[in-house]
Amino acid sequence: MKQVFKRIGIGCLAVFFIWSCSRHTTQETLQPATTGIDIYLQQELQRISGYLDQAANPASESDSLDIEFYYQRAMEELDQLSLTHEFHPAFLDLQSRALAAYDDYLAALNPAPTDSLSADFVLQELSELYAAEGNGNLDATVSPNTQQLKIPIVINSKVERAIQYFTRGKGRKVFQRWLERAGTYRPMVQQILREEGAPEELFYLAMIESGFNSQARSWARAVGMWQFISATGRAYGLENSWWFDDRRDPVKATRAAARHLMDLYERFGDWHLAIAGYNFSPGKIERRLRQKNVSDFWTLPRLPRETRNYVPTYLAAVTIASDPGKYGFEISNSAEPLVFDTMTVKECVDLNVVAEAIGSSFEEMKRLNPGLLRWCTPPDVERWTLYLPQGKREAFAAKYADIPKEKKMSWAHHRVRSGETLSTIGRRYGVSVSEIKRFNKIRGTLIRIGQGLVIPVPADTKVRQKYAASESAAAPRHSVRRSKPVENVAGREKHEYVVKQGDSLWEIARRYNVSLAEIRTWNGLGYSRLIKPGQSLNIWLLPGGNQSSVAAQPAAVLAQAAPPPVNDSQPARSGEITHTVASGETLWDIAQSYNVSIGDIKRWNGKRSNLIHPGDALKIMPK
Repeated sequence: MKQVFKRIGIGCLAVFFIWSCSRHTTQETLQPATTGIDIYLQQELQRISGYLDQAANPASESDSLDIEFYYQRAMEELDQLSLTHEFHPAFLDLQSRALAAYDDYLAALNPAPTDSLSADFVLQELSELYAAEGNGNLDATVSPNTQQLKIPIVINSKVERAIQYFTRGKGRKVFQRWLERAGTYRPMVQQILREEGAPEELFYLAMIESGFNSQARSWARAVGMWQFISATGRAYGLENSWWFDDRRDPVKATRAAARHLMDLYERFGDWHLAIAGYNFSPGKIERRLRQKNVSDFWTLPRLPRETRNYVPTYLAAVTIASDPGKYGFEISNSAEPLVFDTMTVKECVDLNVVAEAIGSSFEEMKRLNPGLLRWCTPPDVERWTLYLPQGKREAFAAKYADIPKEKKMSWAHHRVRSGETLSTIGRRYGVSVSEIKRFNKIRGTLIRIGQGLVIPVPADTKVRQKYAASESAAAPRHSVRRSKPVENVAGREKHEYVVKQGDSLWEIARRYNVSLAEIRTWNGLGYSRLIKPGQSLNIWLLPGGNQSSVAAQPAAVLAQAAPPPVNDSQPARSGEITHTVASGETLWDIAQSYNVSIGDIKRWNGKRSNLIHPGDALKIMPK
């Protein structure tokens, strides 16, 4: 369930403009009187930009939970802001950048190629198909093969196009695989839907959301078979930490999805609107209903393209799945239903120990417990329901009581050596910095040589090496260059700024209307944003300025006079130039430097994502 943070249409992206981050923006662009950006909106957008900046901070790079926290804060506050500024270009621009940054973060965590069988891929292909063919005739008729279902399954031109997609070519291969996977979860999911009073055919909504993949993770930060984002998941009891994620648990997530969908149905009194609300923002759907005085999904105005296509795609899936033989599908390789026993444990226990006690394997325990992100039950939860192979509950209960407590969870005792930090130690053992601090009651990040640390690790050596390797690979790293401060910048004068308590580089850059990359380069800071009160920073500004007067000037005044920054990699010249990416630079920094858009840079260089690396050569066509 991606809700409001899905990719918006390319047509909308074409009209986005940069509202506050270009050093060459004119005064008229920044003035609220001409742009319509009121003080409240500007302050909110700046604050959310700060969260995105923190997410990119290398001080958090070894702790994916910290990075995820800042992205979630940014996304959730964008969601709230969208209730009043949904179509404001400044809001749309920041939302677009936030999604692009999170997309790059997920790509670094999981660099695997796009799964051509994923639900995201299918929805994207269908959206392109719908866009190419237009809306067609949306007059709906009830499908005679599905009249016994509680949700009206209507057929119109959009539903028919989705049926054609799923019964031909690549779409047929996808749907065949989904039907085979459905056998794993159908009994369990439909039982929970019945218990919650929800229509059983909602089972196929999980097909459209994830292709019945409990490990699915969308670039839009939706997780699990039912694709919950963190905020909505928490509202229905799905918690997550570095150790676990309830959204990946098919049992817990199905119950949460059933309750959420029933709430949406009670809210709208219409299943098509409820399903649209599951994909989009319920509040925005209500507002559209009121504004245009419409009463059904098919006449709702200004929906995101994916939501417009989401409901017909679901209706097509139910139509085919209700009578697969009619459409030529044979389910001969249907997966075995998911069955298991449960056992509540009241302490952290290593899955290797559980597997050994019941004659199973670590891999089987992980398969049955997809909500566990590590090798053990979470130490930050008092009680945990563990899923066991069917018929193993009594055997585990009998042996578990005899396992010594020190063997239920294994620990490494690490002695801090010269040059080590919490980050390097965390990467070595595959444990987050926050967990090392929690287990060792460390409040800050300071550790000393010779200090002893207790590190939670898997009991099995191979598993330990696997987690350490995967955690190390998952942490998006940036090479740090130890540079000297710049001694001269052509056409500028040096001004000294003394860091005050509570200052951040982001705030200082905004104050002087320069980029973070420039401050880092001028002061030899590499990519680090760690600054301390009393520290002196060199700020290179136009001749005639001084620290106090410059700091007091509006950003718009500075923006009018500021020349393009000096790029050491190429002398300034007209026409195309080459920019060599410095350590810590982002496409946003580079776009600021040359008064161009991120989209321009990506188009000039044939790039699809925002991911760049130090040393990359980028073509730039300055305006």
